[in-house]
Amino acid sequence: MIVIGVGNLADKLGVHRNTIRNWIKDGRLPARPAPGKGIMLSEEDYDRICKEYGLDPSAIRVKHLPAAALKAELESQPDLDARALGERSVRLRPNPQWADICLTCGSCASACPISGVDGLDPRKAVRMVVLGLENELVESNWPWKCTLCGKCEEACPMKVEMVSLFRTVRGMRDRDKVPGPIHKGVVMCLNRGNNLGIPKDDFLYLLDELGEEMAEDCCPGIKIPVDKVGANIMVTINSKEPFGEPDDMKFWWKIFYAAGEDWTIPSVNWEGVNWGLFSGDDESMKTFVGRIVENMYRLQCKTLLLPE
Repeated sequence: MIVIGVGNLADKLGVHRNTIRNWIKDGRLPARPAPGKGIMLSEEDYDRICKEYGLDPSAIRVKHLPAAALKAELESQPDLDARALGERSVRLRPNPQWADICLTCGSCASACPISGVDGLDPRKAVRMVVLGLENELVESNWPWKCTLCGKCEEACPMKVEMVSLFRTVRGMRDRDKVPGPIHKGVVMCLNRGNNLGIPKDDFLYLLDELGEEMAEDCCPGIKIPVDKVGANIMVTINSKEPFGEPDDMKFWWKIFYAAGEDWTIPSVNWEGVNWGLFSGDDESMKTFVGRIVENMYRLQCKTLLLPE
């Protein structure tokens, strides 16, 4: 099978893109959609249309899809009977910006950096909402493949709010079916104050040890300030740093030292990465934000520094 962009083929043939689409619709060019703005057609049909327009098929840049890959592609597409489509609900349609205004143009799919991975297609996700297939969308792995980067929204001419859609879908997943590391991190942070469950005594010991190293190497007299009341900046930390990359924390501290900045780190609930946000767990997200706010008030700090 041949995969080629509609625009690329239209340009080579000297016709408009809509002409290609009309040929497909009328059956003159047997083809099916491919991820992004491409189409998939057989080698024979590709050669035939090229020869009709006096083109050398081998001179055009295309993607050749082996039979095994084609079979996997076809099997990844759901075989839906129209009678199986569900009724539209309001759970994933709080306003028209989420689905009803979608033109199915495919701009989102062409902009998505992982479009086609495990069949992921932002446009299809939006159509699933419109067609009442929200349960299938919730149970799929698409919302967790999505990085919530927002490139789809930037490309969308109708400004469909796909980032909000995917995050809401994540929140509808049963918590015990959320991808393991994310769910475990949320639970760990709820119970122990950080995503990796680092004990308070170990954390404070590490801060002292790093401070001593910096005092010897580059910052004479430095001592890592913990729970300093009235400091200008309260610093939160990504727990992966004290767990596996402790020296990375020194970069900010060196800047503070050189600038003579007044700063501190809270001894508890210092985690700065809110996995409740990423997992769609609004209640946990609010809890983590609340803890940071409590620390800000407790320590009477003026400025908050987040690691992300």
